[in-house]
Amino acid sequence: MKRGLNSLASIAVTAPFIGFFGTIPMVVGSFKGLGTEASTPFGVRMGQDLSESLVPTALGLFVAVLAFCFYQYLSARSKNFDIEMNNVSLELVDELGRL
Repeated sequence: MKRGLNSLASIAVTAPFIGFFGTIPMVVGSFKGLGTEASTPFGVRMGQDLSESLVPTALGLFVAVLAFCFYQYLSARSKNFDIEMNNVSLELVDELGRL
């Protein structure tokens, strides 16, 4: 039952970094386009480009939070299942010992 939990934990850890690495080229691209457009004010264009560049980071954080929540949930379920199976096996051994 614990087969995919390590992969889920890896996704939770690496997703923000992947989102961040997607943000870097977009931030650099927003600075390149500043000198080419004279019709839009400097602050407006830069604000739009920078806000668009944060989308990959936000998506990476969203994926990481979901993966972490599912990891915690499935890990707790797996631990509870292990405890329950251990209790049942001890009860079975006790019952067979009485016979």
